Amino acid sequence: MRKLILLISIIIFSCSQKTNEIDRIEIMSYYYNVNDSQTEFKTEPVTYSIIDGNGNVETLQKTPFSKNEYLKFKSTVDRNLIDKISLNNQNKSEKFYNEKPKNSIVEISCGPIIRIKIKYKNQKEITFNYSDFKTNSKHKNFIELQNLIKNNYAEKKFNKIENSAELEKKLKAFEKYSMNKDTLELPFPPMPMPNKNR
Repeated sequence: MRKLILLISIIIFSCSQKTNEIDRIEIMSYYYNVNDSQTEFKTEPVTYSIIDGNGNVETLQKTPFSKNEYLKFKSTVDRNLIDKISLNNQNKSEKFYNEKPKNSIVEISCGPIIRIKIKYKNQKEITFNYSDFKTNSKHKNFIELQNLIKNNYAEKKFNKIENSAELEKKLKAFEKYSMNKDTLELPFPPMPMPNKNR
C-alpha cells in the first residue's frame, strides 16, 4: 500500500513538473521613435506585462495621450493557458518563431511590435517578436494571453500596484534587451535629416 501511495505521489509530482515549467513570460508592445534631439532611436512602450508560472500578472500600460504616464496594475490569467504555452514551447527553439523579414531594416512606424520572452525554470529562454498586424497561428496563445490581460483591465478585474519601482526597473531592462535583440537581427534605418528651420 505504501509503495502504491509513493508511486502515485511520484506520478502526480512528475506530471505537475511537466505541466508547468515556466518561470516567467515577459510581453512588451512598443514602437520605435526618434528622441527629442533626433540623434538616436528609442523604444516607446505601450504595454509591458510580466507573468509568472501561476498566472499572476503585473502590468504597466501607457495612459492614452500621455508621454510617460502609466497605469500600474496586477491581475491573474488562467494558469491552463500558461501550461499550454509551456508545453507547446518546451521542445521549440527561437528558429520556430523567426520569420524572414520582408524589409532589410527595423520597421519604425509600422508597429506596434510585440516582443515575447519566455524563461523556463531550467534557465532555457525563447525570445522573438512579431508585428501586431502581421500575426499567424504560431502566435495565437500569446495573443490570447495579451487579450486576457487587456480584458482584466477593461472589466476592472485588477488591483492597483502602489509601489511600482521594481516593475518599472524591469521595463527599462526589457526595453534595452528588446532593442539589442532587434538590432542584432536588423539594422535601424538612417536617422531623419535635421530640421534646419528649428
